[in-house]
Amino acid sequence: MSQYQLRVYTLRTPEALAAYETIWSQHIPGLAKHRIATHGVWRAPDNEAPQLYALVSYTDADEVQEREQAYLSSPEFQADMEGFDIGQITNVAGTVLIPTADSPLR
Repeated sequence: MSQYQLRVYTLRTPEALAAYETIWSQHIPGLAKHRIATHGVWRAPDNEAPQLYALVSYTDADEVQEREQAYLSSPEFQADMEGFDIGQITNVAGTVLIPTADSPLR
C-alpha cells in the first residue's frame, strides 16, 4: 500500500513563496525519478501565512527516507534550488496520511 505524506513549507515572505512555488514545479520530474509521486501542490490564500502544501506518495513505505535523501542529494534537486536562499524556508513539516477504506487514493 502507498504511503501518503502532506508536506507543509513555511516561507519568510510572499515573494519567497512565489519563488518556491516555481521551484516546486521543477521538483516534480526529479521526485518521480526517485519513485516519489506528486499528487498536488497548493499555496495558502494571500491573507494567510506564506505556506506551500504538497501531497506526495511512496509506493513502498519501507524506503521513504532513503528515497528522500537520494533526491535531496541529486543533481536535479541541486539545479532546481540554484539561486534560491534556502534560509527563506523557515519550517518544513511532514504528516503521514493513512487513507481510509473508502478513499480514492489508496
